This record gives sequence, structure tokens and C-alpha cells, in this order.
Amino acid sequence: MWKKRNIDTEKENLLLKQGKSKLLSRLLAQRDVDVQDTDKFLSSSYEDISHPHTLKGVEEGVELFINVARKKGNVAVIGDYDCDGIISSVMIKGLCNIFDLSCDVFLPSRFKHGYGLNDKTLEDFKKMIGDKAIDLLIVLDCGTNNENEIHALRDMSISSILIIDHHLVDESTLSKSADVLINWHLGGTGEMCTCGEVFQFIRGIRWRTKKVNPVEFLSYASIGTLADVSALTTDNRIIVKNGLTSCALSHVVLSGLTALISKSKIYGPLTQEDVLFKICPKINAVGRIKDPMIAYRLLIEHDPTKAELMADALQGYNEDRKKIQKQIEMEAVSLVMNNLEKYKHGIVVYNSDWHIGVTGIVASRLVDTFCKPSLVIGNNEGLFKGSGRSVAEINLKEILDKCSEVFIGYGGHAMAAGVTLKPDYLDKANEIFNKACKEYYEENHYPQEIRYYDSEISAKFVSPKIAQILIDNLYPYCDQNNPQPVFLLSNAKIVDTELREGDNWRLLTFSAVQGSRKTEFKMKMFTDTFGTEIDGTFGDIYFTFPQSLSENSFKTQINVLDFIPKK
Repeated sequence: MWKKRNIDTEKENLLLKQGKSKLLSRLLAQRDVDVQDTDKFLSSSYEDISHPHTLKGVEEGVELFINVARKKGNVAVIGDYDCDGIISSVMIKGLCNIFDLSCDVFLPSRFKHGYGLNDKTLEDFKKMIGDKAIDLLIVLDCGTNNENEIHALRDMSISSILIIDHHLVDESTLSKSADVLINWHLGGTGEMCTCGEVFQFIRGIRWRTKKVNPVEFLSYASIGTLADVSALTTDNRIIVKNGLTSCALSHVVLSGLTALISKSKIYGPLTQEDVLFKICPKINAVGRIKDPMIAYRLLIEHDPTKAELMADALQGYNEDRKKIQKQIEMEAVSLVMNNLEKYKHGIVVYNSDWHIGVTGIVASRLVDTFCKPSLVIGNNEGLFKGSGRSVAEINLKEILDKCSEVFIGYGGHAMAAGVTLKPDYLDKANEIFNKACKEYYEENHYPQEIRYYDSEISAKFVSPKIAQILIDNLYPYCDQNNPQPVFLLSNAKIVDTELREGDNWRLLTFSAVQGSRKTEFKMKMFTDTFGTEIDGTFGDIYFTFPQSLSENSFKTQINVLDFIPKK
């Protein structure tokens, strides 16, 4: 169901008085942006980024690093297997290269080690470093709540421990024994992923020495911020808006990212959509089905020829991930469709053959299809592990708290979680989860299957000029406070349809006519519902403008979200 987004008319009038255009005033009045902050929000100038010392721990962490750099000490890193963890590790490795420091990086396996600092991770990390004395260990994208593990690391000839993480803080297990803990929850200007925090850490080092240029790391920070779905407010918005520019990308020293962009067939400016749908899935793919070190080695590669070959391999792993995911998706959707009453309030589906590396993506597809919180469980070495995703404004973590007895462990936040199911509850998990969902809905509210659009528009305004206004001002977008504007072209006639199909996609392109005006952009829609049979029919088109106006014709097409034919 489509519903027009609410408009704050008082804010709209104030913005008009400031001299903003009617279009921008209307769209900003539908977004969570304060009137007095509008100009700063729209410009998001790099010069406006917060001082690095604003993030608690940065000043002390920089001092640790500088002391190790002065004596040419040994650095080691324990990261994570997702995009944020891999790229953060690449950033620290690149920083150590600048200071000619030895830096050994350990990335845990999703399957062998699991998330974060634990006994298996520490055991294999110890094997990696051997008898080498480590002057500084930097723990990335984990470690905030691992006081016991920090004590264990102290017994491995590690002089200093710096943690840079962004996960929630648990005072009962807080890693107080680390020399420095950087986590925006403990003090900072606002939400950041680990890549963003590492970027501020590198900017802090710049305050001590001109040997490092933080702009070399800006594109990495922007990709990590988008990958981790961090809110694009204040510093995050500045990082992403400036980090995707050709200027920032031209400062990247290593060849891996350039090769990955080339293999992803991105020929114009790098956009938010490119990062989310072409770059991040490839980096995440190896962590999901193989070894995250494969992506790490690509991104730290200097040689362009080797990087091209490694990017090819990464693309191959991503294709494998797509095939695995597609098969599990079909099976999971079929399970639910064949017994909808069983999954009335929530969904728990399980198959011992399902690959646990893609359960989160499949859970997202179930949420998109059925608009219900969903858990997808596979089997990994006898453990029933999986992931959950939720519907907007439905807190999955609170639902899991209501049925905690069925899990060996779980963790996450309102929209996503990882779970390990107790074997005894395998057959009862869905029933118990459904009951917990129902209780949550009765205490709060039921899921709302509503999608919002911002404004109705006529065909004559579906033009590059409007697209450029959005790119220059509102872009990049954020679901929390600045969603990508969605427009309605009502009662339009579909003409010039063309259908293209591949192994994992089905693309319909068409033009739309309203009155005597034909849309200047051609429209595109990835769909299994419609084909060329809609040529000549009338309906309502909900769409977004492209995020780039490059010469590549594919990128200058309108992104259709929904087509509702007229009866």
C-alpha cells in the first residue's frame, strides 16, 4: 500500500523564506532535518567534519600508535569477516605501510570461529603470531565486551591493546583492561561504524604528523559506512558524500578497490547504489561462503595486474553466493507459502542443508515478501545457526527476548540478529516465535505494510534537471532521516517495452506517456511480475531518480519501484 509522506507545512514555509526551491522545501519538510541545520546538511562539506578528538579515546589511541611507530614496533590486527571489519583492517594495514610498520592481520572465519573475540579466534590468532612480540594489537569491529578475552591476550606477549568498535556496550563485560577503547557509544558526536571511527583515528594521527593524508582513506570509510547501514547524519553523511567523489577515489593508493570497481562495470561516478549492490556484496561474499582474507588480500594489493585477477576471483565467489542464496530463497518462500497459517505472526524456517553464510540475506527476502519478522536457520558442524531480519518499526531484539529459552545464544538490534537455536526446540521454535511476535504486536503495534512516496509529479518534470538537483542536494540518502525521494507518475501509459533476462535477473525497460508528454528518461524495473504484455496499458508508476548522470545510458534510467495497473 502506498501512502504520501507527511509534510511539515511550517517547516516548508520557513525553508521557502530562506530561498530554497519549492521542490527542496517540500522534500526537506518531509525529512528529519532541522531548518537551522539545512544549509550544513545540504553542503556536507568535508571541512565541517568533527575534530577527531571529539570521539572519545582517539587522542589516547593516537599516542599509543605514535609511540609504536617511533620505535618501529610490531602491530597486529584482529578484525571481522564482514565488509566493515575487512575494510577497517585494510585501513589499518595501509596506515602501517605509511609508517613502514610490520602489521599482521587476522580475520576470523564465520564458520570456524564465529563473531568476535572468543576462544577459537584467540587460539588461531596465537598460532598466526607465533613467538613474535606484538607492541600494539588493534581489535576492530568487535572487542567492546570482552574483558576476559583481553586478559587472555595479555598472556601472548602483547604490550598494548587498542579496541576500535561500534557495537553496544555491556557494562558487566566491558573491556576495561584494554589500554584504549574507542567506541562512539562511550562518547562521540554520533553513530559511526568501525570504518568511520578508524577514519577519525587516522585524522587524529594527522594532527600529530603530516606523514599521513586521511583523504587516502576517505573512500574506504564511505564504503564501510554504507555497508554497515549506518545513519547518514552529521559526520557519516560528510564521509559518504565526499568519499564517493572522483577526488577521494583518486587518492586511494592501493590497486584493489580500483580493480573491484572496474570488474563491477561501474564506468561513471561511484554511487551509493553501486556500493550497496555491486561493491559490498562482492566483499561480503567471501566472508559468507569462503574466507574473508580473500577480499582483504585483494584490497591491500599494490600490483594492478594481480588486483585484476583477484577481483575476477572475488566476482566468481559472489556469483556462487547468488546461486546458493537463490536456491535457499526459493525453498524458504515455498515453505511459508504452503502453510501461511503456521507463519501467521512471524517466520522461523530451517533446513540442515542451508548455508549459514546467506541466511541473513534470505531472511531479508522473507521480510520483503511477507512483511513479518523472519529467522532463517541452517546447520554448521552440528550447531543450528542463522540470522533474523525484521520489519520497519518492529524490534526484533525485543521479540527474541520474549522467547530467549529457545536459543543457545542470540545478539543483534532492532532490525537484525544472529541466533543459535537449541536442538530440542527445533520443531517448536516457529510456534514459540509466533507467540512472542503476537505478544509484541499487542503491546506495541502490528507490522504496517505501507510504502511511502513523497510527491506526485508530471511527465514533463521527469528530467535530468530534477535528477541533478537531488544529486547536488539531498544525496546521499538514509532510510532513518533522509530516504531517497519517491515520486508518483499517475495514470501513465506504458510504451516501448523491452525485456532483458539473465541468470539471476529480469529487467523490463519502458517509456511512459502522460497526456501528450513522454518521459525524457527511459524507465527500468527488475520484476518477475510484468513483461511486455503491459505495453499500451495505463497505471500508476512509483519511481526514484538515478543517483548519477553519467554518459552510460543504463545509469540514466529511472528506477521503478512499483507499477499498479489501472483496472
